[in-house]
Amino acid sequence: MNQNYKFNNFSIVVPVYNEEAIFFESANNIYNICKKTGLDFEIIFSENGSKDKTLEIAKSFVSEKIECSVISDENPDYGNALKNGFREANNEIIVSFDIDYYSEEFLDEVLNLDDKFSAIIASKRLRDSDDDRSMVRRLISNAFSLILRIIFGTKLSDTHGMKAIKANVLKKELENIISTQWMFDTELLMRIEKKGNFIKEVPIVVKEIRPSVYSMSGDIPKTLYLIFRLRLRMFLEKNNPTE
Repeated sequence: MNQNYKFNNFSIVVPVYNEEAIFFESANNIYNICKKTGLDFEIIFSENGSKDKTLEIAKSFVSEKIECSVISDENPDYGNALKNGFREANNEIIVSFDIDYYSEEFLDEVLNLDDKFSAIIASKRLRDSDDDRSMVRRLISNAFSLILRIIFGTKLSDTHGMKAIKANVLKKELENIISTQWMFDTELLMRIEKKGNFIKEVPIVVKEIRPSVYSMSGDIPKTLYLIFRLRLRMFLEKNNPTE
């Protein structure tokens, strides 16, 4: 890894839900990636309502590593798990990894982020990306991105997956977010972009090792409703800033 980084420290938030089968190995991989940077860091595992031994295993893991901590919420909710983790993060830039979706190369991109950018995301839809997910999942993702471009006028090609946001930018928007589950990421990035912040996109290699635990495709009408609801709320906030 490049040692001439733009940041002195970083935080990583990892939401976890029913991950007992892969938690220890993946958490250890993420930890080792962070140690290689030589920077101060923290890893926050945000458990949310697991029915297996994920929380027990996570507590055991962090007990031996001072840079790591675990927080827990009894309600299964990916978005709230991220939100809770972001609240606890204390460093200059905050990274979002999934327990089965993380990258040393992306972390290197994060730590070398140019000053003009407030955030960076790993986009599965860039020309140089390699996305081996099923055709159905890719089609749904493409349709979702197209709808966001039409409704929000966003320039982003992807809003889900690995991302990193400068802490001062993220903290300003965090408590304004009403979306939960998988829509949390979308609202967060839409709000940051609408405030005039520049967001960098980089290509990524996606190797699907299991079906996603969280899915936007299970209820397409609900997905469309949530997108339009968010757009309306942001419109009303812009035109009624004191309310």
